[in-house]
Amino acid sequence: MSNKVQERRERKIKEAIKAKNWDEVTRLLQQEQSNAERRDRYHNRRIKDETIASKNAKKSVRYDVIASSDLNPEEALILEELRQAIREAKASLSEIDSKIVEMIAEQGSSYKETARYITEHYKKMSDVTVKSHYCKALKKLAPLLKAYR
Repeated sequence: MSNKVQERRERKIKEAIKAKNWDEVTRLLQQEQSNAERRDRYHNRRIKDETIASKNAKKSVRYDVIASSDLNPEEALILEELRQAIREAKASLSEIDSKIVEMIAEQGSSYKETARYITEHYKKMSDVTVKSHYCKALKKLAPLLKAYR
């Protein structure tokens, strides 16, 4: 959090204390936590309540379940197989077509950016021509990667 935001919040807390507006003081003190929870919801972090039964009484425990980008071993193996299949399929393309597919599909480059790169490093090519090469390359890759759909 920036210093300006922190200073502004502290100033508002002091003003609310002077005005004896305790609801506003509570809201401002909890605002940072509320913002963090909102960010967590946006990034798919979940809070889970779990009830644990013991001999004497039930006890509710609250803990965080964090969305993890870590893959389990099976998912990692499947992903690596897919990457290998994509590498093998791209090897069937010409060098230029392979670079076009890499830039557009994998890196998210636009046709115009890709055309500039191809023109600088290989041969003169317009963005319309790049789009044509890209579409033809995808049609060629589709049957090779059909098993991974």
